[in-house]
Amino acid sequence: MRSQLARNVLRRLLASELPGTLPPSFALSRPSLRVYPVRSRVARIPQRRNFMKLFQKAPRALKEIDTEPGYETLLQYRAAENDSVRPPLRIELVKAWREFFAYKTRYGRTVNSTQALCAYRVLLHLSVQTANARDADLSDDDLRTARECLSKPPRDDFTNHLELSRTVYAELKRRGAHQAKDFYALLAALSQYGKALEARDLVLDYYHGMRGQEPDAVRLRHFMPVIRGLAKEGHEPELLDLVSQARKAGVEYDPALHGIMTTYFAQKDNIGETKHWFNKPINKNIPPAPTTYYEILKFALRNDQQEWAMGVYQNLIAGLESGAWSSHKPSWDTSLQWAIMLLGKGVDHLEHMLNVAYEHTKDKPSAQPNIGTINCLVKIATEKNDPYLAERFLALSKKLGFEPNYKTYMLQIEYRIRANDLDGAFAAYQSLQDLEETTKDRELPVLNSFIRALCAVPNPNHERVLDVTSYLEQRRVTLEPETVVSICMAFLKNDETFEVIDTLSLHTVHYSVAERHMVRTAFVEYCLDKKNSTARVWDAYALLRQFFPEVAVEARVRIMDAFFDRRRADMAAHVFGHMRSHGNLTFRPVLETYVRFLEGIGRCPDDESLKTVHNMLKMDTTIQPNTMLYNALMIGYTACDQPYRALDFWKEITMSPEGPSYATLEIVFRTYEITPDGDGLANELWEKIKRMEIEVPENVYVAYVAATAAHGHLADAKTLLENMDSVVGKRPDLYNLGIVFNALPSKEMKDEFESWAKGEYPWVWNALKEKHGRRRNDEGLVVFKLRRPCKA
Repeated sequence: MRSQLARNVLRRLLASELPGTLPPSFALSRPSLRVYPVRSRVARIPQRRNFMKLFQKAPRALKEIDTEPGYETLLQYRAAENDSVRPPLRIELVKAWREFFAYKTRYGRTVNSTQALCAYRVLLHLSVQTANARDADLSDDDLRTARECLSKPPRDDFTNHLELSRTVYAELKRRGAHQAKDFYALLAALSQYGKALEARDLVLDYYHGMRGQEPDAVRLRHFMPVIRGLAKEGHEPELLDLVSQARKAGVEYDPALHGIMTTYFAQKDNIGETKHWFNKPINKNIPPAPTTYYEILKFALRNDQQEWAMGVYQNLIAGLESGAWSSHKPSWDTSLQWAIMLLGKGVDHLEHMLNVAYEHTKDKPSAQPNIGTINCLVKIATEKNDPYLAERFLALSKKLGFEPNYKTYMLQIEYRIRANDLDGAFAAYQSLQDLEETTKDRELPVLNSFIRALCAVPNPNHERVLDVTSYLEQRRVTLEPETVVSICMAFLKNDETFEVIDTLSLHTVHYSVAERHMVRTAFVEYCLDKKNSTARVWDAYALLRQFFPEVAVEARVRIMDAFFDRRRADMAAHVFGHMRSHGNLTFRPVLETYVRFLEGIGRCPDDESLKTVHNMLKMDTTIQPNTMLYNALMIGYTACDQPYRALDFWKEITMSPEGPSYATLEIVFRTYEITPDGDGLANELWEKIKRMEIEVPENVYVAYVAATAAHGHLADAKTLLENMDSVVGKRPDLYNLGIVFNALPSKEMKDEFESWAKGEYPWVWNALKEKHGRRRNDEGLVVFKLRRPCKA
């Protein structure tokens, strides 16, 4: 029940986030899918296709949603705030806050942008409301726990993370509980989330303002996150100025600062500055960081600085062999990487270098080569896109007796994916499963890309996809939106709807609004893809509506049009009905939506669908009929062979202040085509048009000619075509001739018209026959394959 509640609250929030008022009683319905707790994956049962299968009892149990504790209440508060209704009790909000961020801390999960927004609004509410003696309140540690969770950046917008971090610090400061570590965390958040210039001003004020009140070591450490943020944002003048002030204040030029400055200029390919900052002596003769060496190596190869890089490499080797750096294992690993990338050495030479490293570190076990060394080499081979070299390094590892670890298998999966060796990647994944190590966040992109690769092949191995997906789900990992899209698309193509339901249920509840947008856009595009069968598209639409109630009206209308193009007006009517019954007024159909549906009925006639939507229109008090809407109703009823009902709307138009448009005239002439006494009515209207000296466009004139021809007045139709140039300023084209030909009611008239057209317009008629094929209509008469769209 709890997970079902979370799903409904999330829908409520998402639907109400868009402009419009949401009734307090809003609750979206969903198909009656029974959800049972599942201890392990249940064997899938082949599914038989039928359009209503989503609404039948599931042939197997579905997975229970893994809702994050406390998030429901935070969502409820946000939805209540949007609805201007009473929020949850303060004590409930405090409890939810603690549970939510304790869960995030325990499992190391990232706070997404929507979750940060909900927490931010809750904190503002709790800060404004005064706690009674009976009410709980957030402790200082509660606030700091939340702040620590915000240090992991989300995949999308981080604005709410920044605002929540600011508010946490402001609340601690208001209570008088803020400490140096709290200010440091604020600077880190500002620098991480795009406000490094603001952080620079704060850190300078802090440094000068707190002189004598805090130890210099405490004050100086605040410079580093700001320096890192300025480098990340590319503020070069401010970066150089702050580094200068920090150095004067006493900040040491350690490997961290050395790495920031060197990497910044190396990535900008600034040769002079890169060499300057790299060559500056590091305090206490500590070697540069391995990441700095790697950036320098790539910089040198990009900018033809191999000679300079050779000097750097020789200094590295000298430091290792002299003993100054011999106990620094990362430097030994770096020397091996450079031997590959800079010197082009092979595996045999690397084996010799490893033996040398053993000799120099025999008394220092922590500095000796190990599986981490091999992983560094495999990483280089992977980035060189050389899977053969990577395999040779792994063979060397086995020869040296190193046991592969989690990182080894992840690298193996990665380079085999790049080599399109999915069987080999899956074998590495199976070895990975035997390890007891915890899944690390930094490795998750590899497994996500592996799943996407498995899904991208023409005939995916669905069992393998499920195997990897289940492995991650058991570890409470939320898949990336792109991965969820790949899984869903693969399973939809294999008619495994319940696997799609499981995937969406387990992952989309943890997504932000922006991440959900990515997934639902993929479902919309699937529905619009003409290569997919109608049955599969209907399944996809049912899931889209079930899991993404916030789908925009524009996307729903496009799907409705797609069903019309598939000649399924009944499905289009369902899509329209779902919009009409939506709980949020923003998603209700407007006048233009009704017009769009009725124009679709014009392309794909269906009496029942027309009647259903017309009844909805009659009950819709928000719609004020106008000429365009009456035109659309005429189109719909004319297409459904109800001309007299269509002419009722013509009468409404003639009596309205707005009056008819040119589109109205074309539509009414087309209605006269199928009206038993339509020839007389068409002539009467035409005479009125001539008396009023109305300028007649081509489409109206051709519609009148077709109405004349449809009632068997072939001679009059030919005369009208001959006089067309004098009325509309152009001779008949192939489209005009095809329309009139199709309207003729008998084979004899069609033969006569064809003979006449060949003589009068031979080039046009030949072009018509070449461009448009022929078929037989329901009455057995030959007609050209011409589309005759009608717009209101």
